[in-house]
Amino acid sequence: MTVTQDGVGSATNLPEPNGPHSETERLRRRNRQLEEQIQALTLVLQGVANTLSAEIDLRPLLRRIVLVGMRLTGASVGAAYVLDTANDTLVAQALENAETAAGSNIFSPLASFDPAQSWLYGPEDENTNDLRPRVAAHEGVVGHVAQSGELTLIVNPEDDPRFSPEQIASDVGVLGMQVGSMMTTPMIFKGAITGALQLAKAPGAGVFDAWSLDLMRTLAAQGAVAVANAQMYRRVRNERDRIMQTQEDERKRLGRELHDGPAQKLAQIVMSLEFAGQLIGASEPDRAIEEIGQARDTATDATHEIRNLLFDLRPLVLDAENGGLIAALRHFTERFRKGPGPTIKLAADYPERLSHNVELTTFAIVQEAVNNALKHAEAQHVWIDVRETDDNLVATVRDDGKGFDPDQVREEYETRGSWGMLSMSERATLIEATISIASRPGKGAIVTLTAPRIPREQREQ
Repeated sequence: MTVTQDGVGSATNLPEPNGPHSETERLRRRNRQLEEQIQALTLVLQGVANTLSAEIDLRPLLRRIVLVGMRLTGASVGAAYVLDTANDTLVAQALENAETAAGSNIFSPLASFDPAQSWLYGPEDENTNDLRPRVAAHEGVVGHVAQSGELTLIVNPEDDPRFSPEQIASDVGVLGMQVGSMMTTPMIFKGAITGALQLAKAPGAGVFDAWSLDLMRTLAAQGAVAVANAQMYRRVRNERDRIMQTQEDERKRLGRELHDGPAQKLAQIVMSLEFAGQLIGASEPDRAIEEIGQARDTATDATHEIRNLLFDLRPLVLDAENGGLIAALRHFTERFRKGPGPTIKLAADYPERLSHNVELTTFAIVQEAVNNALKHAEAQHVWIDVRETDDNLVATVRDDGKGFDPDQVREEYETRGSWGMLSMSERATLIEATISIASRPGKGAIVTLTAPRIPREQREQ
C-alpha cells in the first residue's frame, strides 16, 4: 500500500508470494500498510489541529473531520452533528457523501473548501440553520449515542437487536442513502456531550475494522474541540455585542436625563436672569429679586441632578479614605428621601473595608438591584442590608414590588431590552462572588450577593 498525494492509502500491485516465506512476506506487507496509514493519519491530524487554533468557523472544520474519516476508513457517507441544547436536537453541520468527498483534498487548506458549494455550508443565520437536517436528541442511533456517550458500531442495520427499523431510518434519512454498516461516536468536551460524528458504508462495501474505530474516537475528540472553540467564540461575540448595546443604551439614558433635567433648568435660569434684567430696567427691583431667587433655586436643583449623574457614572466616595461602600450607599439612598416616592432603608454592619474592586462591584450590583426594583417592579419600599461574616461580605436587596419569574426572564434575554439580571451575575463573577435572585409574581424580590472577603490567591496559599 502507498500513500497518494491526498493521503488515501492504495494497494500496490505486488505478486502474491509463494513458498515457505509467504507468511513472512505477508506480515511485512501488512506492517508497511499500517505504517503508511499511521503516516497519513498523522499528517491529517496535524492539519486539523493547526486549523483548530486558526479558524473560528465551525462548519468547515467539521467538514474536514468528516472527510478525513471517510477517506481513511473507506466510508461512503459521513455526518457531524452539533447538539442544540435550546431545542434538544442534533443538527447536521457537516454532511458528505462519496461524490463530494472525491473532489476534496483533505490536506489542502480550509480555504479550498468553498463555502458556496451548498446551503449546508453557507452563512450561518436563523434561516439556513432551520434548513439543516435535525434529529431529536432521543431519536435514532445518533440520538442514542448522544444520550449514552458511547461509541456504537452497527454491522448489519437490518439485524441489530438494539435498534428498531424506525431508529435506523432516522439516521438513514439524514445520510441520504441506505447503509450496510455504520459507526457513531459522541463528541465530548470536558465531560459534556457537544455532538456526534457518524460514518457509514454502503451495502456490500464491508464493515469497519478496529483501526477505524480508534480513528473515529480520535476524530470525535478533534471535533469536540472544534465545537467548543466555536461556541466560546460565539459567546464572546455575543457578549461583545451585548456590552456595546448596553453602553449605547447608557449613553442614550444619560443624554435623555441631561436634556430633560439639567439642560432644561439651565435654559430656564438664563430666561429668568434675562427677565430679571428687564425688571431692573423697568424699575421693579422687588420682582427682579424674586425672579433671581427662583433662578437660584433652579440652579441648586440642576447642580443636585448633575451630581447624581456624576455619582452614577463613578461614585468617587468609594475612593475616599473616609468613604467606602457604606458611604457610597448612604449617598445613593439620600436622593430618595426628598419628597414623596419610594422609601429606601439601609442597614449595615461592615466594620472592615475590603478591596476597592470588591466594594465598587458590590455597589454596582446593589445599585442595579435597587433601580430594577423601582423601575420594573414599581416597589414602594426597598431594604438594603450589608453584613460581614468571617469569610464573606453579604449584601441583600429586598423589595415589595410586583415580582417576576426569574426563569422566564432568563429565557427571554435575547428579545428583551433589559439585561439587569445577567449584568449582576457577570459582575459577581468578576469578584469570585455568587448571586441569588428569588422572586415570584406579586411577592417582591430578594437579591443576595455573597462575596469572599479573602481573594482566591490568598485562600489557596
